[in-house]
Amino acid sequence: MSMRQTYLWFTFYFCFIVTPYTLVSYYIPWVSGTRVPGRRLGQVPLLKQFRRGNARNRLDALREGFPEDVRVRADFDVLTSEPLVNQVHAHATWAQLSRIFLVAPGMLASAALALVVNPLAWRTSSLWAVGVYLAFVFVSALLACIDIWAVRNADSAGTVTLAAVGVLESFTTRAKKTPAKSTPAAWQSQLIEQLCMALMRRAHRESAGAVPGSRLTMAQNSACVVRALRHHTALVHDSAEIEERRTHERDLWLLICNILKYSSRPRAEVVDFRVVDVDRLAAVPDTVPEVTAVPSPNARVLVPLFFMCALVAVAVALGLTGAAGEFTQPIFVALALVVLPLARRFGVTALDAFAQLPAPAPASHQFDHQSRLEPVRSAV
Repeated sequence: MSMRQTYLWFTFYFCFIVTPYTLVSYYIPWVSGTRVPGRRLGQVPLLKQFRRGNARNRLDALREGFPEDVRVRADFDVLTSEPLVNQVHAHATWAQLSRIFLVAPGMLASAALALVVNPLAWRTSSLWAVGVYLAFVFVSALLACIDIWAVRNADSAGTVTLAAVGVLESFTTRAKKTPAKSTPAAWQSQLIEQLCMALMRRAHRESAGAVPGSRLTMAQNSACVVRALRHHTALVHDSAEIEERRTHERDLWLLICNILKYSSRPRAEVVDFRVVDVDRLAAVPDTVPEVTAVPSPNARVLVPLFFMCALVAVAVALGLTGAAGEFTQPIFVALALVVLPLARRFGVTALDAFAQLPAPAPASHQFDHQSRLEPVRSAV
């Protein structure tokens, strides 16, 4: 048996055995809403410290990136807290390892698909092989999408934490790593909007099983925080004077650190729906300009799917016609490498497209800062 046939059979059996096992392993956490990164493996003594130092160093570098007069503020002590390190470690390590584990069969099947679509050995029976390996690719991609969706739902506070840390890094440790096709202001605004979306998703998910009054309170609190973030970001980017800009940046950093203070709380210590301290929202105007319209979630899902279908169509066409000859496989791999960053740039999970988030509460319904927050009822 040739090496090519050996690889094809290995990939077939690997995907056929691993995929059902993966589905069974992840099914209960997905359905029960307990898919928190590192919830099980992160507690194993031999694995608990795996790459934990990277998360701690990341936060330490972030704190050191702030000016000296800012670092002495007590609000920034949250950047060295153990709960925050735990969340960053979980999402930066265990969540990423889960993605690799879920997409590994699909990556092997993609390479096998390139070998099957070979014009030099094309047979009618190869159509069945194309269908089988293509099914493995899409099943692997679907499992990864479901896992992303499940993590966002089960650990919405951790998603807020990761987005908030990313915003702070855009002003400090990653300030000079602006994407090539963007500007610092546009990039920071995009990260702020991701944080705003994470805050609204958290309000929607964490209050799912609470009484209506508590749900309304958390939704209104989150809407006010979103307005405050957009307001401070606009002041930062509209400031012409250096000192004025630094003042507005400090206000924005303090607000984000206050968000981290509550989003990084261990679950056992969460007894209310508090999002930030109410004094952080005292200077926010009632009306803040809305963000520019963005493409619909459906469009953002269709874009990567379109590229994936186009990639498969090109691969099949090259195999059927023999136009590329022996270069079919390198061309297919090159196209796959091009599609991956495009899918990462435009892609969201398919299930998120159908889970529309509630719109931020209007300014006229701003919550009463003096109202008492009701205890949390555990969500089903």
